[in-house]
Amino acid sequence: MQTLSIGELAERSGVASQAIRFYEKERLMPPPRRTDANYRRYPLEAVDRLQFIVHAKQWGFTLQEIRELLMLQDANGDRAQAKRIASEKLHKVREQIKHLTRIEAVLSKTLDECAGAGPMQEGCPIVEAIAEQTE
Repeated sequence: MQTLSIGELAERSGVASQAIRFYEKERLMPPPRRTDANYRRYPLEAVDRLQFIVHAKQWGFTLQEIRELLMLQDANGDRAQAKRIASEKLHKVREQIKHLTRIEAVLSKTLDECAGAGPMQEGCPIVEAIAEQTE
């Protein structure tokens, strides 16, 4: 069976060695086989697993959510659980979109209102809008 060193795995997956060690510590990656000299040796499938982790992070999944999805995959778990995790993520994403849409509207409005010249002491609609949001 062909295996990869951590450097080879990092190169093939595009994930830094430090991140691979972190994912092992966080139980996202299974512990690798060790050589007599205690070097890590990874199966070729580790590349796919790391790419899954990277893609899931890009989609906004937390490490805990990724861990749950991987555990379901590893144990040939129930699709209903994976659907629940994805449904909860979709709800959070939609809430973030609503929040960002409100921010975009306020920024757009205040940029239109801002003359872009003069001293700040005379008031700035951008700073005032941000201050109002924090109160």
